[in-house]
Amino acid sequence: MKNRLWTTTALTSVAIVFLTSAEAAAQAHPGEVPPPTTPVVAPPAPQRIKLGLSGYYQQWAVATNQSYKTRATPDSSARYQNTVFLDNKHNSEVCVIGQTTLDNGLTIGVNIQIEAFSEGDSIDESYLFLQSPTLGQVIVGDEDNAAYLLHVTAPDGGIPIDSGDLVKVRMFETGGGVLFDTPLATTNLRLNDNDSGKFTYISPRFAGFQVGASYIPNFEQPGGDNNSALTAVGTGDGGRNSGQHDGVAAAVNYTETFGGFGVQASGGFLRADSFSGGPNKSDSNLIGYNAGAQFSYEGVTVGGGWMWVPQGQRTATTKFNGQSWSVGAAYTFGPYKVGFEYFTGNNNKTGNGGRDRLEQTGVSGTYTLGPGIRLVGGVFYYDWQEENKLSQNKNGVLGATAIKLAF
Repeated sequence: MKNRLWTTTALTSVAIVFLTSAEAAAQAHPGEVPPPTTPVVAPPAPQRIKLGLSGYYQQWAVATNQSYKTRATPDSSARYQNTVFLDNKHNSEVCVIGQTTLDNGLTIGVNIQIEAFSEGDSIDESYLFLQSPTLGQVIVGDEDNAAYLLHVTAPDGGIPIDSGDLVKVRMFETGGGVLFDTPLATTNLRLNDNDSGKFTYISPRFAGFQVGASYIPNFEQPGGDNNSALTAVGTGDGGRNSGQHDGVAAAVNYTETFGGFGVQASGGFLRADSFSGGPNKSDSNLIGYNAGAQFSYEGVTVGGGWMWVPQGQRTATTKFNGQSWSVGAAYTFGPYKVGFEYFTGNNNKTGNGGRDRLEQTGVSGTYTLGPGIRLVGGVFYYDWQEENKLSQNKNGVLGATAIKLAF
């Protein structure tokens, strides 16, 4: 209880300092009078927040050659399962965004992201933000943590693999398992923190460096206002997953250009307490690290990302314990972009019979038809194997194309 009170007090103090510092920065120094020839113009009055729409809309055509089979137990025979050859996929959101700038120079606004198709969570991310050019940005609400927001990963040609399109819209079968936020499919440090309610601070960029930190009271799936303090953690209260709580994420990002040569790099950390007695016994607390870098010159970009999760509770019966890495290269020329990306990840889900493993690689391209309108396409290889070979999709090949609209 004392730790929570100290955390709440610290967060409140940061908000007060942020607001009062912005107010002080906007005030003129005493005794300063404009020259007589300088007209005194009153700054425009702050406006009431007006909401506008933005977002994206994607429609996909995906053709796959799958060899998907499952077994009921590790000792039983594997059976092939029927899969469709051609399918339609989609991934779209409508974002409601509004902001206003106060007399002290502080900008305050909201961002509400609505799923455009039926999902388990009709609202994806929803948060309030305060930002200042000199003080940075504070984000309060359901948004990704600082280690996710500042992470740098592999470039691609238009269809990303690292926590990207192939897994996000389930272009191939993996037994229905949730891979998106695990070492199996990403180098991003979300790991059950799927837009949980949190407090985040992102600093201004100084000499190329930017830092960020998040405090996550409860890891929720998919977030929202269901985190009743009267319900014990780990009980599945309307979206609580594994009971992780009191999470802290931190990251540093470096971005700079040297005579046309661009550099981006990042490093991140995530830790959270978890209930005891699960598969990890006394090691149930979640710990994860990641890093990434990109280098660019004359339209060519190369880079990659890495994540290591030495321990952590994934669900009440499974755990996080694995690593992943990605590497890629892309070339942009005019309205065109082509790229190659490779990703591999594993997770020791139960410790009884090997690991879950996923390998993905492919070549993709983009043609920009107009502002916010892109045609993408690519060919990919994937290889999936679940722990104890309970499901497999070996040596699969797929082709995908889509129109991606941003508005």
